[in-house]
This record gives sequence, structure tokens and C-alpha cells, in this order.
Amino acid sequence: MQLTPLNPSDHDGVGAVLGLVNAVRNADAPEGPGIVEQSFRAGLRQERPGLDIVHFAATEDGTLVGYLGIGLMVGDNPHLAMAELMVHPDHRHRGHGRAMLDHYTEYASSRGRTDLTAGTLTTWGDGPRRPEAGVAFLERNDFTLALVNVRRRARTDALAPEDEQRLWAEARAASEADYDLRTWTGPAPDDLIESICRLDAKSRTEIPLGDIEMEAEAVDVARARAKEAATAAVHQVPVKAAAVHRATGEVAAITDVHAFEDPAAVHASQGITIADPAHRGHRLGMLVKLANLRRLREQFPRVAEIWTENADVNDRMVAINTALGYEAVDALSVYQRRLRP
Repeated sequence: MQLTPLNPSDHDGVGAVLGLVNAVRNADAPEGPGIVEQSFRAGLRQERPGLDIVHFAATEDGTLVGYLGIGLMVGDNPHLAMAELMVHPDHRHRGHGRAMLDHYTEYASSRGRTDLTAGTLTTWGDGPRRPEAGVAFLERNDFTLALVNVRRRARTDALAPEDEQRLWAEARAASEADYDLRTWTGPAPDDLIESICRLDAKSRTEIPLGDIEMEAEAVDVARARAKEAATAAVHQVPVKAAAVHRATGEVAAITDVHAFEDPAAVHASQGITIADPAHRGHRLGMLVKLANLRRLREQFPRVAEIWTENADVNDRMVAINTALGYEAVDALSVYQRRLRP
């Protein structure tokens, strides 16, 4: 087997990898969100702030058998690496996965990374069965479970109108005395961007990350705008809602959903929802998520369902999502290997 860097400008080569990714999805998790080709292709080309990404195609005798994507954290958290590793269902159990994992380990460690992560989809509760081979493979190669993110989905019309109105009235009653609601599509308003940076920096320390050690991200306006540009470059449109503390003008809570530009895409992806700890107790999480759901329906009526991930121990956000009609599908179990310095 040979591993060669994938040229994002190679239309046919990227198309072959897209075919492999779809084959893996169809075999292992067909209930999951579909791959949007336009965004997939753009994502292989696009640089991401704070992340150095490289892609490899694995071939044997001229046949594509696997894909390996490696991301190295740069600037913040330079000890951390992450990988996405896939073997075509028709070419498994031939040592290709181990060869790609060894390449990942060598690539990351030679660049100073000591904490290596990789994920595999696993069964959650009574949800659809997922292959157990991924867990066995990672554990066999000295990776240990570090974090479980449960994947959930909800239809945009999951709530009966009267139930949605009740939740909305309760959230407004708990917040309207002290907070204003702002919604927008695309880049953040200039008058909120600095406050959004402050809250964004808290996300890595406020959201459960299990045994993965991450420091707060250094986020300034330039970095925030670079993130927005990267989102636009992969043909995704952020739909956002924020609760703004009236007395200080600070953003107290924010949420975002990413819709796809592709008119055939009928799903969207939920991003991070975070409330400043100093402002909890006012139902701001429910408020911004409901407001954003309503804006998403207005801006993208074709979107029928939203996918989200939450750590299995994030009880507060799981409760909000359950009330909004989200149902668990499966879990992304993140494994970690810590290398000795």
C-alpha cells in the first residue's frame, strides 16, 4: 500500500476519495447526514485558522483503498493532533488501517505532537448498530477512550406549534428583562464581534472535552473573521442568534447552525452553543436556539433536519436539545494516544 498526498485540485482524484467516503458512510452509518460534494471538495482546499491539515490517499496496485486526513493544532494547543481514517469496505482486514495509523503517528510525532486523537462511530442506546471493529482497532493500537459525543438529529418541524410557543414564552419570560435578542445570517455584526471573540475563546474550556486536554483559544477579531471566511469558502452559510446583555452590551449566549449553499442539501449542522457562566439561569440557551431555528426556517426553508453532537455528560445542553425534539442516533467515540516526550 502507498500513501501519497492528495492534491485538492485533482478533480478525479478527489472524486475517487468522495466515492470512498460515501461507500464508508453507506456501509457503516447510512442514517448519518449525507456528504455535500461542493463543500467536501472545497473543504480539502481550504486552510483553517489554528489548524494545519494534510490529506493522503492510500492506494494498492493503482486502486484507492483508503483515505487519511491529519490535522495538527498550531498556535494554541500545539501538543494535539487529530486524524480521520477510512478504509474502503471492500479492502478491509488487509493491514491498510494499521499502515495509515502508523503514518499518522509518525507524521504527528515528528512534528512535536504528543496527544493523538482519532474517532470512530459507535452504537448509542437503542440506536442503529455500528461496527465494533473501529473500537477494537484503536484499542489494539494503544488508544484509549477520551470523549463520547452523541450524534442527534431533529426535524426543523419536530415541535408542535403550541409546544414551540410554550418554550419560547418561557425563555422570553426568563430573559427579556435583561437581554436583547439578535439574529443574523453570515458574518457577525461589527458591534458584536469583539464580544463574540471573548465568548468563543471560552468554548474549549466550558464545553466538556473528556480526557482531551485543551487550553482556551486565543481569539481576536482577525481570527474570528478568518474563521468566517473559511466557512464561506467551503460553501456553508452560518445562521446565528445571540442574547446580548442590555446593561453591558456583552454577548451572553450564542449559537449557530451551518446551512449548505448547495440547493439540494436538506440538512444543516449545529455548531457550538455557549452561554457565559456569569449569565446562566435565564434560559438563554433555549432562547438563542429557538430564535435560530426560526431564522433557519425563514432563510433556508428547504432544510428539513439539523444534526448536532454533544458530549454524553453535557446534561444541560442535552436537556435543551431533547426539549427541541432531537433524538439520539449514534456516537462519535474519540480515542486518544499520549506519546512519551
